[in-house]
Amino acid sequence: METLRTIDADLLVRYFSGDCTSAEIRRIEDWRSISAENKQYFEDFKQVWEADYQTMLSGDLLEQDWNAIRSRINLPGKRRDIGVFSAFSRIAAAVIVMLAVSSAVYVYWNVPGFGRWNAFQTGEQIDSLRLPDNSIVYLNNYSSLKYLKNFEDGKRTVSLDGEGFFEVTHDASNPFLVKSPEGVDVRVLGTAFHLQTGEGIDQMELNVTEGSVAIQYRRHTENVLAGHSAVVKDRELRVAPISDDNFLAWKTGELRFSQCPLNEIAKILKKHYKEIKEVKINTQSDVLVTTSFRNQQISEVLDELAIHFDKKFLLNDGVLIISE
Repeated sequence: METLRTIDADLLVRYFSGDCTSAEIRRIEDWRSISAENKQYFEDFKQVWEADYQTMLSGDLLEQDWNAIRSRINLPGKRRDIGVFSAFSRIAAAVIVMLAVSSAVYVYWNVPGFGRWNAFQTGEQIDSLRLPDNSIVYLNNYSSLKYLKNFEDGKRTVSLDGEGFFEVTHDASNPFLVKSPEGVDVRVLGTAFHLQTGEGIDQMELNVTEGSVAIQYRRHTENVLAGHSAVVKDRELRVAPISDDNFLAWKTGELRFSQCPLNEIAKILKKHYKEIKEVKINTQSDVLVTTSFRNQQISEVLDELAIHFDKKFLLNDGVLIISE
């Protein structure tokens, strides 16, 4: 278990920059909830991060930083203004200016919140946002989205790590582009689609509900129509009719099963409920189940399925065991 001393500061920087993967976001959220001390450290770090960039470079704060550093390494109360130190100070000041300029340029072009980019990320809760072109994005928990501020120069470019549903405003002259960590590009003019990508999943998945979507992976491009899905797995892109009716269950809160076998239902439960990390089926069944659940706890769902299949459904330490 991570403590205050073991959390990686670079990881927190990536978190507030919007550069964390979904797995890293979950790791930070878990760490923050361990103790009040961790939560306070997180809030202090956040306050410093959100401070105005110019104010942070002001003389008063630089003096405060010097005093803090001096106290930590037990230096005398006053700095010695000798010739060598003065010369060193001038050199150091020049270096600091150059670093500040180069850092500012890097921050402007790359770091969300300070320059060209904005970042939006979720923790334990599902959330949504409206983009500058009035497109709407719904994000599942532990997901992040980066996008160009005001979609400057007409570039409607975003980057997704996690899971989201996009309702894209039509603009024939400015395509909407979604980039993913796997190197997949999704390009649309105006449509609605679901996309799941990022670390911690065994495949990237796209499901189109309206219009059409062009998806590019490596040198392979496919046009995916409404009612179809695209999957990138094992470095291969495949397109087929949508086979999972519950790909938006995280957004709607509803799970629907129509003549579904036991193994298929277990697979969908694992995908939908974070409490289930692993599934072990120690039995067989020819029963096909038709039922639905809406915003129900996993315990209620398992109790009903146990009746349908006449089996035991036991969830223990993240492992769902189905047996006679």
